[in-house]
Amino acid sequence: MFYRAPGKAVCADVIPFFEDGEFKLFYLRDYRDIEAHGEGCPWCLLTTKDLVHYEDKGPVLLRGKEDEQDLYVFTGCCIKAGEEYVIYYTGHNPHLRAKGFPEQKILRATSRDLIHWEKDKSFVFAAPDWLEMHDFRDPFVFFDEEKKKYCMLIAGRLKNEDPVFSKGVTLIAYSDDLLHWEVDKEPFFAPHAYFTHECPDLFKMGDWWYLVFSEFTDKIVTTYRMSRSPYGPWISPKVNNFDGHAFYAAKSVSDGRRRILFGWNCIKLGEKDGAPWQWGGTIIPHEIVQEKDGTLNVKCPDEIAAQYDTELPIEEGRRLGNVQREEGAKYSLGGEGKSLIHLGNLPENGKIEMTFTASDDRGDFGVYMRADEELDSFYAVKFEPRFNRLALDIQPREDNTRHTQIDVERYCPIRAGEKNKLLIIFEGSVLEVYVNDKVAMSARMFDRKEGKFGVFAHNTNVRFENIKLYR
Repeated sequence: MFYRAPGKAVCADVIPFFEDGEFKLFYLRDYRDIEAHGEGCPWCLLTTKDLVHYEDKGPVLLRGKEDEQDLYVFTGCCIKAGEEYVIYYTGHNPHLRAKGFPEQKILRATSRDLIHWEKDKSFVFAAPDWLEMHDFRDPFVFFDEEKKKYCMLIAGRLKNEDPVFSKGVTLIAYSDDLLHWEVDKEPFFAPHAYFTHECPDLFKMGDWWYLVFSEFTDKIVTTYRMSRSPYGPWISPKVNNFDGHAFYAAKSVSDGRRRILFGWNCIKLGEKDGAPWQWGGTIIPHEIVQEKDGTLNVKCPDEIAAQYDTELPIEEGRRLGNVQREEGAKYSLGGEGKSLIHLGNLPENGKIEMTFTASDDRGDFGVYMRADEELDSFYAVKFEPRFNRLALDIQPREDNTRHTQIDVERYCPIRAGEKNKLLIIFEGSVLEVYVNDKVAMSARMFDRKEGKFGVFAHNTNVRFENIKLYR
């Protein structure tokens, strides 16, 4: 269901393009195997018409040699200009820094079919001398109808007195011919908050413009700002991210009726629960939903949820604490202490659907997954209403002395007495959680491959209804 590159490789930043009823998803392929594949990464092309079935056409924008600028073909954009397709991309080579040359420059390639690309060796766009030379990347090009100019958003860093981790800016450059570009000395967006603004994306929905970028300084998330104008001033909504830190470097594209945000659910070192997060992973699409006030949320695309259509029986098992069952798979759990009930074994891939109503904002509750019979080991999709938090907890914990005991988390307000919808999709190690078609949380489950699922409540009362399990 969710795509990952073959072999040891992972998918990193997605550059989405839509044409002729098909999503054409360029992505950075990190082979994770220098001995077999050498250093560097190319752009590969992945196509899909339904976000479910994918065809990987392999590398199309090839990496350069060790002494060339684009040993690593990093993020950029794809546009169509007349009958020709144009890619602007980041040429990255860490070996050049030691030689006194820029580690990153913006490069260009053209094609007639999106498969065969010719690099424009005469085109080199480097950071001007008033910017830091090694961080000049991730071009995003659009045409401004009012200015009658092509515009390029760029992730860069200023040479100024800001702290090291606050010099990041989104720059803008202008061109009349897609060949000659000049960077405006006035930054497009400069919040004095991040090391850099990776993978910028700009689009309009209704009366609002949205600037999307990813930051690894504060929350390590894909975030957005909104404005009535494509040039700001940009404002940050209360909840300004689409997912947690296990979903990164996301960019969007419209298919004419909706806008899909493509990011990657990152893996961990050695694919172990307690290990550090790594760059790249599995491609995850979220559908962007615009609220009445202009703020953005995301939901699971309908065609993905619909793929899990074989309903499995709910099989009650072990109980603990206060559990009251009613007809129609309705359960009321709670009181002081912990209450829970096993509801069956999970398939390897599948989805869980249910609604729930919390009676107050005390305690925590949720769904446990891949649990052993004794409940000594499991994953828990956990709601903590008093903190407005949704989180993934893992037991046993790698280190019980840690002050932070959760793996990932999301802001998720739950009001007492209101019914909420919960969708959980799991495939291999990938875990995607959606609440009320508004809140998404990506996570991973590496160590445990199978086990039971159930619902629990701790120091609170919760009613769970319409519980269904599918594969």
